[in-house]
Amino acid sequence: MTAREIPGRETQLTDITGLLGRVALEGRFAGRVRVDVGPRGVGKTSLLRRAQRTAHDLGLASVFVTAGNGILTAVIADEVHQLTRAWGHGDVLTERVSQVKVSAGVPGVGHLELTGGQRPAPEATRAFRGLIAHTAQAARSDADHKGILVLIDELQAADPDSLRTIAYAWQELQASDSPVPAALLAAGLSHTPDVVTRAVTHAERFQYRPMRDLEPHETREALTAPSAALGVSWATDALTAVVERAQGYPYFVQVYGDEAWHAAGNPDAGGQLTLDDVNAAQERVEVDLTELYRTRWAKATARERDILTAMANHPEGPVPRGAIAEEIRVHTTALSMARQSLLDKGILDAPAHGMLQFTVPGFGAYVRSLTTN
Repeated sequence: MTAREIPGRETQLTDITGLLGRVALEGRFAGRVRVDVGPRGVGKTSLLRRAQRTAHDLGLASVFVTAGNGILTAVIADEVHQLTRAWGHGDVLTERVSQVKVSAGVPGVGHLELTGGQRPAPEATRAFRGLIAHTAQAARSDADHKGILVLIDELQAADPDSLRTIAYAWQELQASDSPVPAALLAAGLSHTPDVVTRAVTHAERFQYRPMRDLEPHETREALTAPSAALGVSWATDALTAVVERAQGYPYFVQVYGDEAWHAAGNPDAGGQLTLDDVNAAQERVEVDLTELYRTRWAKATARERDILTAMANHPEGPVPRGAIAEEIRVHTTALSMARQSLLDKGILDAPAHGMLQFTVPGFGAYVRSLTTN
């Protein structure tokens, strides 16, 4: 048994299903790039995968890529090539894929000098726009599909040139004379909007939707829904204990659900998960959580550890950047590079201007335990 895959995300799923429905059933172009943002462990990738299954159910073809593994537009082009090789527009689509890779300057494929500044070379935009338009039309002419969905995970890791190319191509597709049945969904860390804005100031095509931790009733639903489907219930005190210990963090909810289920001996229909099962699972849960904390600490440089240690001395809520700088005796500007690195690694989040917080509950206590031993 695992906790429900993406509990508490009904609003996001409803919005995404509506968006995909308009593409599939009405042949419309989704002119805004929806980006769900939040810290690691809140279910962003699961949301994208669920969206992909919804797209499949609606008759849309899809490609799923993770940014940061090469030039993003070229990676998308490669995945489109894999998707469409059996379609009847092979030569045309292969040419479109090649044009995207050449315009992106992929080594061994070709190179086209890109202009500097905030706007990509017209050739890059034109090539990517053409790839999306032709793929969408090919999908629609194929009996099995009604359009195309592109899904991008870890958008904050995308290269700036690709972000600019996608932004301008999506704007131009919106103005196309013939509707293009296509949509683009993405997910990224909380500072993804800053990354996109640095790459392309004209970024109105990106629409950001934050993903938060779960409310207590959402945590209960995440735990009880999958067990109820198997005919197994939760004792009230057991459920209350997990809600308190998981603190609304979706990854913790999943770990507690899994380990309590195993501690109960994988119960059959009619069984019940008890507080004894939750307590018996606690040791294994703590092993998993400690490994999560240890991995994050190991990723941090010496300067980053100074910041984390200073933050851990402020256990209540977000910490002002000025307070961190004062504690480690540097000017706030000296924190910029390390701060950005910690954001990129998903260890910290910036919930408001000038504020920082840990993305995982309990990490501050873990850091304090290291520095006091």
